[in-house]
Amino acid sequence: MPIRWTSAAEARLANIPAFVRPMAKIGIEKFARERGAEEVDEKILDAAREFFGM
Repeated sequence: MPIRWTSAAEARLANIPAFVRPMAKIGIEKFARERGAEEVDEKILDAAREFFGM
């Protein structure tokens, strides 16, 4: 089941290079689900970025 994305999170995802964006989206959604999140927002993106060392 797809996880919801806030418009702000989608805008940030769009800044990721196109060739890696699909894999990044999958990884971020997995990260969010593992933490019990129902949607990807900027807080999740910040936490994922820190977790993955980006």
